[in-house]
Amino acid sequence: MRPGRFYTLLLALAFLPSAIVPAMAIDDDPEAVKTYEKGRRLMRQGDHFGAVKLFEQLMGQFPDSPNADVFAFNRAKALYYLGEKSDAAAAFEFYLSRYGDRAAAAHAQFYLGNVVYRAGDATRAFDAYMKGLRLTRDKRLEGLLAKSVETAMANASGLHLQPGQFASLPASVKCRLVRKAADELLDRGQAAAAGEMLNLCGESLDSDAIEKARRQLQNRNLEVAVVLPFSGELRSWAEDINNGVVIAADMYRRETGGKLNLGRYDTKGDPIEAARLVAELSRKAETRAAIGPLTSDAAAVATARLGCFDLPLMIPAATQSGLTQLAHSAFQMSPNIELQGVRMADYAVDSVKADSAIIITSTSSDHLRMSQAFSERFRARGGEVVAVEYYRARDKDFGPYVRDIKAMLLGANPDSTFFITPDGDTLAQDGVSAFVDCLYMPGNAQQLKLLLPQVRFYKLQGAYLGSDGWGEQAVYRLGDRVTRNAVFPSPFIETGRTPEYNRFATEYDARYGQQPTRLACLGYDAMRLLTSSALGTFDYDEAIQKLSRIKNWIGASGRISFGDYRENTEMPLYQIRDDQIYPLDLAETTTVGAEETSSER
Repeated sequence: MRPGRFYTLLLALAFLPSAIVPAMAIDDDPEAVKTYEKGRRLMRQGDHFGAVKLFEQLMGQFPDSPNADVFAFNRAKALYYLGEKSDAAAAFEFYLSRYGDRAAAAHAQFYLGNVVYRAGDATRAFDAYMKGLRLTRDKRLEGLLAKSVETAMANASGLHLQPGQFASLPASVKCRLVRKAADELLDRGQAAAAGEMLNLCGESLDSDAIEKARRQLQNRNLEVAVVLPFSGELRSWAEDINNGVVIAADMYRRETGGKLNLGRYDTKGDPIEAARLVAELSRKAETRAAIGPLTSDAAAVATARLGCFDLPLMIPAATQSGLTQLAHSAFQMSPNIELQGVRMADYAVDSVKADSAIIITSTSSDHLRMSQAFSERFRARGGEVVAVEYYRARDKDFGPYVRDIKAMLLGANPDSTFFITPDGDTLAQDGVSAFVDCLYMPGNAQQLKLLLPQVRFYKLQGAYLGSDGWGEQAVYRLGDRVTRNAVFPSPFIETGRTPEYNRFATEYDARYGQQPTRLACLGYDAMRLLTSSALGTFDYDEAIQKLSRIKNWIGASGRISFGDYRENTEMPLYQIRDDQIYPLDLAETTTVGAEETSSER
């Protein structure tokens, strides 16, 4: 940004004569006319505080006046000249929300743009000026708005410029502003975007302009922002991710000779701070992408804020579902929680050939989301969820839950300890086997190690399907008679050493003297994805499209394929046999030992 030009613009805008607004004589109640004329006189005399009070009086005293829009506009303008930026912005927004179809709407957009520009929000100001241009029929105001747009583009390098913003501008200024926008895009190295912009006026880029853009791109110091909690209780996890990012950045510089800066931005473990940082970085022309935040809470708030911008954001570790639907430029590298339930429902139908299912689930929020996803998917594919039992975090005795399920399956009275067979024989209910096609039991290891033996004891039988919690030693070493060849999904198990992992681990060990954690692998993969897709262009849309097309990409953390909403859809399945974990598609050849598992989130 060029400060001198910025403040020159503000000085000119701050003292524009009120003559840019058409004279507003009113026909109204005599008292209203008298008060209105006095307010206008105070405005001309520079008593803006007094004018504000009079126009507020008119708004309150004559709310149903046919001139209510005139009172509201003049109050906003008096606040503007009084220098009350926040109040003036709110007043102009109120006017536009109520009276956006009135004659002064274009002027209101102009003043609103001036106010927010002075407050440092160039993007909002640019939008207001452009709206004003589409509304105005006043040639003098049109000229002022066009000049404001030009100056905003020249001084606010973070503005996102797209052809659609310029397509409906008045013909008298459209191509002038289109050429200015194309020049700004070329200065940023965005030749493709500049060419698309010029197409609006039937023009195109020549080879010299394209070469200029290429040189601009090569000579810029690019930044990837790492937005993580570098202070507080989550600091060690943030450092793990950052260590992986550093290794990948070093590789990029060494392999390409490209210039790349890493920016550390501390969220302090605060979701609001994460959102503020992401919005701030979205306005920086040098920042081409960001990695983070760490937790699902911080990622949710940050992506919601990012929805107004186009900065590519790689979310490495958060697993809450729906994050990437909040912003079209957000990418989620760790498969979301609900995908576990969906994956197991598909497995139940496709591999188990199950028509019926029982769900026994913890009431933790993650496991409830998994269970809901399993239920919806299983039913959508024609299966029947026969029963759902919920247990609490403090529960240790799961007998009542299992007995309720058995009673329903057997058609017995749950309050009875006996079961009468179709032949009339009376048997102890606990000793009678009850069958269902599959049992879906998401939970954590501490409770699963108590639940599973009790399910076996009470002879509730069916294919066992689990969640990532089954990947802990406390569960998979309970013995085959308890775990019964259970199948479960997990993105957290290290199943082998891909070539990319081996390459990364060698570099990591040389720098840090240890093997990388899963979080370090995610940081490394995030950076490698960005250097392959987002750093070769200054066009955010092109970078987002390249990243969105990634399928079956194998990195240090495993396989990544981005789905319709840019979330990783790779959710590997594992089977428990002989006190070990086997990747389901390699069950005959590969074993995952206890020392190779990880439950990092």
